[in-house]
Amino acid sequence: MEYLRKSSLFVFFVLFFPSLISTTHIIDGKRNLSNEEVDDREIERQLRALNKKPVKTIITEVGDIIDCIDIYKQPAFDNPLLKDHKIQISPRSTPGQKRSNNVSTSYIFHGLQKERCPLGTVPIRRLTREDLVFAKKVEPIHANGFPNILYHSVYAEEIIRGKFIHRRKYYGGSASMSIHNLTVDPDQFSTSQIWIVNVTSPEINGIQAGIMKNPSIVGGNLPRLFGFWIVANGHEVGGCYNMACQGFIQTNPRIFIDQPFVRSSVYGQISYDIHIRVYRAPGTGHWWLRMGAAAEISEDVGYWPNEIFTVLRNTASAVRYGGYVGSMSQASTPPMGNGFLPQLQDFDTTAYMRLMKYVNEAGDDVDLDPYSVQTIYGTVPQCYNIMFAGRIGEEWENTIAYGGPGGFCN
Repeated sequence: MEYLRKSSLFVFFVLFFPSLISTTHIIDGKRNLSNEEVDDREIERQLRALNKKPVKTIITEVGDIIDCIDIYKQPAFDNPLLKDHKIQISPRSTPGQKRSNNVSTSYIFHGLQKERCPLGTVPIRRLTREDLVFAKKVEPIHANGFPNILYHSVYAEEIIRGKFIHRRKYYGGSASMSIHNLTVDPDQFSTSQIWIVNVTSPEINGIQAGIMKNPSIVGGNLPRLFGFWIVANGHEVGGCYNMACQGFIQTNPRIFIDQPFVRSSVYGQISYDIHIRVYRAPGTGHWWLRMGAAAEISEDVGYWPNEIFTVLRNTASAVRYGGYVGSMSQASTPPMGNGFLPQLQDFDTTAYMRLMKYVNEAGDDVDLDPYSVQTIYGTVPQCYNIMFAGRIGEEWENTIAYGGPGGFCN
């Protein structure tokens, strides 16, 4: 766990660095560095370590700086846990999924539209000082609470109960989730996501993936594809969003984590959604992120290596689907979903997830048991809510509607 002490530290969904008090000390006539100066140097060191020397640099139409990095020299391979890791360019097999080389996601993504990375390299968005400085705004918090951040979540989860205790084993989850470009302040974030979780006290392992609007982490005014991982054992915590530490391995030469969505749903007129799948590859045990305009034409983006996890190396204990929001300000929290409370009459006027499935040990997508799906919302119902529609047709199957305006929700 030595790596966890040195990596970017996170608790649950939140980045953090220790809070610092500005002090300057004079000892024997010599000036010691203030805590801010020491921290500034640490941020600069991290930027140098994470932003690898590119083979080529591309500036996208939305202003992102994309570095084309040698696939074998990307940041993840600086992780001591991956010292002997052999990169997997693609899963050995993807049961239940149709492979396609003609993935039509360009109308949804603002990515590498005109230029491509050279053969043997992968696109990685260049991190900025602001990306890492954001982490300083949140003070350390305990794993069992969020005393320094306002947060709310709503989600649906399959909970198996019966005469005998039965625990289903999960190897991933998938859903098509609607895309919405919410108005979110710089100190706020809002996500639509899938949670892959395994909790074996005192250890917590988790992966989250989906759509995020968070100007402080990724910048810009567009929702983006995001991924997050965490490993915590009660004393040490490791993990990060996207590529902000040495964890996620990018393999796709076109679609990359942190990529913005150019098209969003328009209330009452048209809905756009994107299919997200997180799954454990049979054989290697790596956790892959897969994305596309539909399940049949989706592509693998990259993976979280099995070696960085502990209790998530073999299986997950739960898969959850829903929304999560947070705010560094104690004033109010941001909108979730499409910013409106959910309803089941018109899906052009609500945020939704459809085709909700879990992945079994063989790697196949399996329908959730609609009679075992429960919705959880530990929040103010006037701010956020969630509704399970059940199975509502072949193109929708198990579906949830969720979201809300946010505001003063204490």
